[in-house]
Amino acid sequence: MSAKHHWTSTGLVAGCLLLAACQQKNFETLPAIPVEQLEVLGVQAPIKSVHFRDRDGEGLLVLSRSDGQASDPDSEQEVDKVVLKATLYGRSAEREAFKPRWQIEQETTCPGLDLDVDFYADVSDVGDLNGDGVAEVTVASHAYCGGGIDPHDIAIEMREGQAVYTITGQSLITPPGEEPIGGERVDSASLKAASAQVRAHMDAVWQQVYKRPWSEVSPPADDDPDDEAE
Repeated sequence: MSAKHHWTSTGLVAGCLLLAACQQKNFETLPAIPVEQLEVLGVQAPIKSVHFRDRDGEGLLVLSRSDGQASDPDSEQEVDKVVLKATLYGRSAEREAFKPRWQIEQETTCPGLDLDVDFYADVSDVGDLNGDGVAEVTVASHAYCGGGIDPHDIAIEMREGQAVYTITGQSLITPPGEEPIGGERVDSASLKAASAQVRAHMDAVWQQVYKRPWSEVSPPADDDPDDEAE
């Protein structure tokens, strides 16, 4: 795999903004924010957004992707580049503007090969696992650069307040008649020391994505002999 991946994580604003927001105990999902309002935040190509309220006030998770070109410092050639961004915005009152709290950025470059980079949007979401009123934000993505059947790099991150838990690894490929490839996984120290509930959630996300997108290369089931007789 020739892809170059660079993950950056930036904390921008933390903590409760107003006492009233801090006293909010219940987590709830709110109606979606219109795309035009996301564009006001500078988001050009939103993939998914989740609007919610928790103990820290109103929150908005936005997943976005941008495609472009970059110069490879080694070869000095132009290469394809994809940047994924997951940004959590917050505000203490509806009349106020959303402000960034933190951002996760993943940059992948690929020199003229097949490039497949995206979020796992179905498992990237916001919830409240333990019912304490503090939202847990889960972001999962994959990246691939190659010319054949190779594993994708997988990154899963969950944040709850200041706590950050991660799984990084590779997808599992099972080519017909061959040994499986990939499937490696590394849990962060924070995840290993986390509660059973957090570890179970992160493992469930991993189980949902680590066999994608190549599970379909497994050989199809044999045709029913009765069907052939017919």
